[in-house]
Amino acid sequence: MPNLREERGFALPLTILVVTVMTMLIASAHVRVRADRVIAESSGATVDAFAVAQSGLHRYFSHYDTLTPKVRPPDGDSMRINVPHGYADVRAFTVRTPADTMEPELYVVRSTGFLIEPNRGSDPQAQRTVAQFAQWQSAAMKIAGSFTAANDLSVDVSGVLRVRGFDQCASPAPAVPGVRITGTSPAIPGEFDVLTGVPAFSEGGIGSAVANETQIDWPSIVGGQFDAEYDSFQAWDASYPSILISGDLAVNDGGGYGLLIVTGNLTLNGFFFSWRGVILVGGQLITNTMFTTIRGATVTGLNEQLGMNPPVGQIGGGLFQDYLYYECEVENALHSLVGFVPIRNAWIDNWAMF
Repeated sequence: MPNLREERGFALPLTILVVTVMTMLIASAHVRVRADRVIAESSGATVDAFAVAQSGLHRYFSHYDTLTPKVRPPDGDSMRINVPHGYADVRAFTVRTPADTMEPELYVVRSTGFLIEPNRGSDPQAQRTVAQFAQWQSAAMKIAGSFTAANDLSVDVSGVLRVRGFDQCASPAPAVPGVRITGTSPAIPGEFDVLTGVPAFSEGGIGSAVANETQIDWPSIVGGQFDAEYDSFQAWDASYPSILISGDLAVNDGGGYGLLIVTGNLTLNGFFFSWRGVILVGGQLITNTMFTTIRGATVTGLNEQLGMNPPVGQIGGGLFQDYLYYECEVENALHSLVGFVPIRNAWIDNWAMF
């Protein structure tokens, strides 16, 4: 028979060993759960800080969009923007300043978001930095004439046709030519009932030269690099929107405000047409209205920049046709285009790594 006295006390050490192992396993599981929870909370805080940084970036762009007049920020411009759940420190740096003042400046705008949780004190709980490359767009154009026709111009003398190159605004800018056309245009000064400007009638050069004289980047507009507010005609929108029509456009009795861009031909029909702002046409302008009034500036035949040969424009006829230079209406039409334009596919969410 086994000697039971030799096995006394065996159960107690085994029990202690099992309890110790179980305690270690439970403690390890507890530590792991705690670590996972800390990681999850930290990840959530980082996501929230990212939202703060992104919100600050958007508000920085919006701030410069609402300025009147709009001025571009200096190199190294900084701004602290308070947003829900924290604040963002935003800085803008000039990356490229072109020699041509008509070309846009290139910026990189960096936003660092700091997450604040009031129940944990005033110190930031997390931070995240994002950046966006953007261009400062001046949206300037050279007014070569109250009416500029790079595609030449044919005039119907059956009605009263008036073109004024003297600025009609309350605080007038220097006068521009009333009509600017090529050296081969069929239009002649005597066909206009009223023609004023400095000079009143400017002709010379080929179509592409006249189109380039406006300094409008027509290939970029046609190529999809211009992001207009609307792609359909907007009548009487007093916010002066930008409208880009791909192809031809016919308007029957109407008008509006802003920047109207038509890549094809523009035909005006009906009893009247009235516009305040800028009209840019790739092809020809045809007026079949009884009354036409454009206050601002008109340019046709811009497809000459693309090597195309748009048909000759046809204006006049009806009872009254007025093309009046208003520098203030030109500024109103281009105002919304001045400011930051984010570059597509040039947003960075790990800027701190660079």
